[in-house]
Amino acid sequence: METRQKKIINHKILNEHWFIGSILLIIWGYLFTYFISVIVAVILGNVIPLPKEEIMYIGMILGALLTLLVHKRWFYPEYEGSLKTKDLKRWIITGLIILVIVLLPDIITSLILKTNLGAPTLHSVLMAGVAGTVEETVFRGLPVSYLMRQNKKKSHIIWIAIVTSLIFGSVHGFNFFAGATLLAALLQVISASAAGFLLCALFIRSGSLLPSMLMHTINDVYAFMNLDLVSEAGVMEGTLKTSDIVLNMILSVLQIIIAIYLLHPSAWDEIMETWNWKWGKEN
Repeated sequence: METRQKKIINHKILNEHWFIGSILLIIWGYLFTYFISVIVAVILGNVIPLPKEEIMYIGMILGALLTLLVHKRWFYPEYEGSLKTKDLKRWIITGLIILVIVLLPDIITSLILKTNLGAPTLHSVLMAGVAGTVEETVFRGLPVSYLMRQNKKKSHIIWIAIVTSLIFGSVHGFNFFAGATLLAALLQVISASAAGFLLCALFIRSGSLLPSMLMHTINDVYAFMNLDLVSEAGVMEGTLKTSDIVLNMILSVLQIIIAIYLLHPSAWDEIMETWNWKWGKEN
């Protein structure tokens, strides 16, 4: 606790304008991660015999982790960081259990309908790793931790999860310009918002981004195995069947229900205690 007694840096804009601060953190997080990834890719490109795209993916994963480190240092000695929490093992196990619950309906449906599933490749695993680290860092690790820093009311917890998840989901609408149909893009906006809500709820409840990173990565590895629906670039551009739409809606509702359970008012005191500890505040 000795470091907590050192002078805390004054973040004028972040301290006074929570909405602007959130957007700026998202933009900075993405740009900094990308900048670092380019540097790492150039260095690794001369060492690792892999295609440029896959080396870039490795660079982005490392860039996201470095972004979290810089973010922690930026608020030093105030912040414990987005990865540290008091009972990490418990929340990693909880996250994996939730993932199994969420994936089970899709796995059963795929077996019944005999969906064309391909084995994971290095490309798809790295692409999923990028989503699991970069998206969690940019859309949750930075803005959500900052908003929990600014939060002074327990009732605001649920709204932090809702707002950041809607931003996350809306960004997936740009998949329309990457080859997805309008219906597929809309479906991805809805499903990404619901998934983001669940991942954000897990981050807020646990105090660590690691469980959400693992869930996101493993989920996307499985999603990229659906060769009938998802392209090699990870865009939903295959022909959507009624069963795909219905299943996505069911999964979205299931994820929202689990997220609401994680952020139930009965857990608010525990959540505030966790985040007060993470930000060095008095309970």
